Amino acid sequence: MTKTGTKEWAEVNKNFLKGCEHGCKYCYAYNMAKRFKRVKDSEDWKKPELLNTKFKEKPVKCKGRIMFPTTHDILPEFIEQTVVYLRRWLEVGNDILIVSKPHFDCIKRLCNELEEFKDQIVFRFTIGSKHDFILKFWEPNAPTCDERISALVYAFNSGYKTSVSCEPYLDSDIVSLVEGVLPFVTDTVWIGKMNRINSRVDTTGWPKRDLDLLQDVKDAQTDEFIKEFLYEEFKNEPKVRWKDSVKSVLGLPEEEIG
Repeated sequence: MTKTGTKEWAEVNKNFLKGCEHGCKYCYAYNMAKRFKRVKDSEDWKKPELLNTKFKEKPVKCKGRIMFPTTHDILPEFIEQTVVYLRRWLEVGNDILIVSKPHFDCIKRLCNELEEFKDQIVFRFTIGSKHDFILKFWEPNAPTCDERISALVYAFNSGYKTSVSCEPYLDSDIVSLVEGVLPFVTDTVWIGKMNRINSRVDTTGWPKRDLDLLQDVKDAQTDEFIKEFLYEEFKNEPKVRWKDSVKSVLGLPEEEIG
């Protein structure tokens, strides 16, 4: 079976919240929750709730790496629970890929609290643009680019394995962003498109300036841009990996989970 989405990164997914305050306009998890009537609307989604059955699940040693979280983010108001949860799953010997649009204080806390499990952890931070006005539009309540890079540098300097996800990349200035983070990445930088834009992004009532930002994403995702510019820039960079959305354009084979 073809590996797509989170299956390119880990064999097991873990979450303990319903909802996420970041309010990303392209969020697949929100779209799924709304589709199956687990939330009423986007405002409901932006009020995250602890799922006690998930949080209290008995940890076991999983076959393969765990990705945490996949349907929400690591949020300041739930950092205590996050520390407890991760320690419990690490203590039984699991390797965990911690993925976040990182709040610096949260990552600093995790780095300090989980130091004894350093060899079992990879931090992968999502940064889709180096321009804050673009991040603010697409990910309204998530941290700035500078805060995310500060978190990356802190984890790197603390001796953790570090990675960056540029999925989705949000503008055509992706090359300078990747070049800027590479010195602080020990693992990989993943580049991927914004999937299912037309079905996931609700443009109802958007003014022209917002529609222009949407068009910027579409222009940066064309086959021509990917083949003739993006791939040419990084095809020889060993740390850069391509998500399934880009592999399908380039005709590249599946790789090992990473």
